[in-house]
Amino acid sequence: MAIVLSKKMIAICHYGGDFDIYDDGSMNYIGGEAYAVDLDENMQLAGFKQEIAETIDSTVDGMIIKYFLPGNKKNLITVSKDKDFQRMVTYYKEADQLEVFIMKEAPPGKNTKKKQPARRPQKTTPNPDAGAIVQTTPASTVTTGLNNAVALNDTVDIETNTDITPAAVPISSMDNDQRIAAKQWENLITGVGQRFHSLAEFREALRKYSIAHAFNFVYKKNENQRVTVKCKAEGCPWRIHASKLSTTQLVCIKTMRPLHNCQGVTSKAPFRAKRSWVGNLIKEKVKESPKIKPKDIANELKRDYGIDLNYSQARRAKEYAREQLLGSYKDAYSELPFFCEKIMETNPGSLATFSTNEDNSFHRLFVCFHASISGFLQGCRPLLFLDSTPLNSRYQGMLLTATAADGDDGAFPVAFAVIDEENADNWHWFLSQLKVVIPTTGQITFVADFQKGIRESLREIFGPECFHAYCLGYLAEKLNKDLKGHFSHDARRLMVEDLYSAAQAAKLEQFEKCTEDIKAISPEAYNWVIRSEPEHWANTFFGGLRYNHMTSNFGHLFYSWVSEANELPITQMIDELRGKMMQLIYTRRVESSQWMTRLTPSMEEKLKNEIIRARSVQVLRSHGSKFEVRYGETVDVVDIENWDCSCKGWLLTGLPCCHAIAVLESYGRSPYDHCSRYFNVETYQLTYADSIHPIPNVERLVDSENEDGSILVTPPPTMRTPGRTKIRKVAPGRIGPSDFLKRQLQCGKCKGLGHNKRSCKEIDE
Repeated sequence: MAIVLSKKMIAICHYGGDFDIYDDGSMNYIGGEAYAVDLDENMQLAGFKQEIAETIDSTVDGMIIKYFLPGNKKNLITVSKDKDFQRMVTYYKEADQLEVFIMKEAPPGKNTKKKQPARRPQKTTPNPDAGAIVQTTPASTVTTGLNNAVALNDTVDIETNTDITPAAVPISSMDNDQRIAAKQWENLITGVGQRFHSLAEFREALRKYSIAHAFNFVYKKNENQRVTVKCKAEGCPWRIHASKLSTTQLVCIKTMRPLHNCQGVTSKAPFRAKRSWVGNLIKEKVKESPKIKPKDIANELKRDYGIDLNYSQARRAKEYAREQLLGSYKDAYSELPFFCEKIMETNPGSLATFSTNEDNSFHRLFVCFHASISGFLQGCRPLLFLDSTPLNSRYQGMLLTATAADGDDGAFPVAFAVIDEENADNWHWFLSQLKVVIPTTGQITFVADFQKGIRESLREIFGPECFHAYCLGYLAEKLNKDLKGHFSHDARRLMVEDLYSAAQAAKLEQFEKCTEDIKAISPEAYNWVIRSEPEHWANTFFGGLRYNHMTSNFGHLFYSWVSEANELPITQMIDELRGKMMQLIYTRRVESSQWMTRLTPSMEEKLKNEIIRARSVQVLRSHGSKFEVRYGETVDVVDIENWDCSCKGWLLTGLPCCHAIAVLESYGRSPYDHCSRYFNVETYQLTYADSIHPIPNVERLVDSENEDGSILVTPPPTMRTPGRTKIRKVAPGRIGPSDFLKRQLQCGKCKGLGHNKRSCKEIDE
């Protein structure tokens, strides 16, 4: 039967604690952990159990749900079918929340053979997993909180009743100052007769005990009613057997051989444990040091507990710990609609939008803050750098970025997007959203890769008036890749350096000289360069203004931020990036308020260097506003009125070159009056005038079906494959002409590439 709620209700689920029983019979639940689970419309008991199981990282098998009636703390009511579930909700329908207690009960098994009556327990402890509340009693029965009496009539097969001491088990050969943290577990197993609340508690104690004493074990029996374990070392007599006491959930150690003869020689097999177990062990460590690396986690567990973990195990454990501390990755995707609303609500004028696949799985997310839009339009040059970087999150993905250059040549983040994969369609979508937030009709120059559909999308979305400058780093990387294997390392290095020189050449004759140098090395490489559309990357032919920025290197700001945040759930990663941007804007606003120069510091320095060079320039009047100037053996023509010089330095940088400065000073004009307005401190301050505001209450509880009718976003279908994701620390767009060139092997015998003398197959004469 379905439950129809008139309003939203939250179930507070308690798990893993104990009940205290007072003299009047009332009970109070202490310890454990509490989780919040929404009671949704049309929810049934099976669905409610599944929600709880996913929340507490468990299964629905053997799950028991109990609750107190309103005003009654003495009797626990069991929810075993949909009718019970409906009755529970009905009792609390006027409340905002109800409390339920989650317990685990294994199915009854066969009793072990009776051999000797067990000793009456002197003290019992409440057990939340047992489904019954146990209290101390002097009689031979144990009275439960449900007023049921059960006799402890199970038997114990005593092989020895000697308690185990730490000295009874040989310690590993590790130094005494190691495994310090594990020493607290040395006495978790004390010997025959020791009782535990459940088999789960016994297994947990056994695992910690084996870690403290540095030995591995294997299960001979691992059932719902009994557990038998032996030392993994061949021939070692250490053995332990525990089983449930009849009609109870209590577990008692029945037999134990406490001595090892393996002399501390343990198996070299890797430590086996669920990521949840290790994750809970390192949770506090991850909380204190969120940026701790998996290899450091593995090293510390080895040092403190003697536990050997490989990189993948440590990474998965860290992910689990972060999920417990920060929330699940799955829930973060379902929060996206609410999160986007909050961004635009707290930062009016911003755009935060997402799209999903047909099955409602995450597809892509675009974010651009109003402060970025305003800063770009008011203070940045019409120049944008497009780039991408992979994300090291559980569901992989890519980060697309659009970054501008402020008046001090600092990276200014404009917009970014998280996508499921990098392809032409996602780039087209990203640029379409970018056009929405930057509706300028002026000419914009984009510096970006020349592949992945960017070129076609730019022309279609921003029109033919925009300019697409190919990132020289990507171009050089492709040249090197296409020629690899055909030329020596030195030859490839020279060709790449000539490519950079050709791109930076301001005059046609300089460009031709550089390409002829390439041709002298390889006609094939020369043809490659000529066919690579120099009008998109060579200063001699390029029609746009990129202010001498040849690569899309400004994305490095996002890369450094993402490297710190990309393991977070998606909403928290975006909020982390927002916080970085907010801090960057504030810091630069404060710094620029202290500047006393007319130009920004980097531009002030560049202009002063040109002023010094201008002292060696000879000025000759030509006609009108044009002047002939000579600098050494070089002759150039300066047009003062049109802010132009034949060296193209004025045009390419936005600052007057030494030739122009010489002419200006000869006529008593200030070179500061002839600098691009984007380099003025006042313009720079406009870039950082607006602020990015915090987004409160990023997290919220999300219904399985959103109340407002919006779609429920699920994670992308593709998860990260096992192993470490390789992230480019330095993207090709940020490298010099030869930084990425790896030297190839060259044989000293045949001079061939790709092998050495030892592997050379040439037959000696």
